Amino acid sequence: MADWNGFPNLDLSGVEEDKGFRRLDPGEHVVKCTEAKIEPVGDTNNRKLVADFTAEDGATIRHNFNVYHSNEQAMEIGLRQLKTFLVSANHPSPDKPGEVESMKGLKCKVYVGMGKPWRDRNGVERQNTEVKRFMPIEESTPQSASAEKKDFDDAIPF
Repeated sequence: MADWNGFPNLDLSGVEEDKGFRRLDPGEHVVKCTEAKIEPVGDTNNRKLVADFTAEDGATIRHNFNVYHSNEQAMEIGLRQLKTFLVSANHPSPDKPGEVESMKGLKCKVYVGMGKPWRDRNGVERQNTEVKRFMPIEESTPQSASAEKKDFDDAIPF
């Protein structure tokens, strides 16, 4: 790093501009896991695996897997989602994934849909996209396949 020579001498010619944050839209996307880490859930002993996924166009989405939780159902759902991701992304050992770092670089397809509405701290209702399903790259969801086949502009037969 060079010494500071003042703002007039600042050279940004080798710096790329920030593309900004873009969240994945609803639909199917091929994504790559770009970040994975274990975090506590609030002030509890519960733990979640936080995974960031990025599509080729740079849009991202974050998914939290409950990997240790006092609510057995929440933990079962989180572990099932994690196993589905690992199998879909061809993890070398999906039953015993080992280090969290082993998830970085894994690719799969996700189906993104709208999550449940929620209220922020100011009482404003919000709704975000969320990962609904993990799939191998070569698979497509039945929802998208059936949506492509339906044509609602046809004549009514009676």
